[in-house]
Amino acid sequence: MTSSVTEESPMDNPSPTIDYAHLSPLLRELMPELLRYFGRRVPSAEDAADCLSETMTVLWRRRAAVPLEREPARRYTYGVAANVLRESHRGRARQFALTERLVADYDITRDGVVEGDTDSDLARALSALRQLDRELVLLVAWEGFGVGEAGAILGLSDQASRARYSRARARLRRSLASPGDD
Repeated sequence: MTSSVTEESPMDNPSPTIDYAHLSPLLRELMPELLRYFGRRVPSAEDAADCLSETMTVLWRRRAAVPLEREPARRYTYGVAANVLRESHRGRARQFALTERLVADYDITRDGVVEGDTDSDLARALSALRQLDRELVLLVAWEGFGVGEAGAILGLSDQASRARYSRARARLRRSLASPGDD
């Protein structure tokens, strides 16, 4: 007996619930904004472009779930972007761990490797925050979301996002008030 199951690409079975004329312009409008979002959070422009590409792919695959109104669609898009960013960070962490293991196993020196500009007090203070708290602060400060909206993007309740945001701001204030305490 032969099976008549065939694999379909996402283009073979378009969702009847999404307005393609709406989704495409929305994604084009949000692309520069999302590229800046990623550019502020990953080490290179190439990584930012990779994250943007992955975000657009996920949005296209899940196009039926994208809200039709602009602001809810923007929040949904940033939620997808935050997930892509987390996966990117996890991938970089895995790569870093492997590199460290190889360096240790093969006694490789790091002479001549230039680290990024980490002298900035703000960059140092932000990097001292937990990743989730840092992302919450950056979504509010750089991307213009309210605390509750930023928390929702990151999967936090309104109350949890406000508490985390308040504590993160207090840690930033303390850290910036006493720079150089390494």
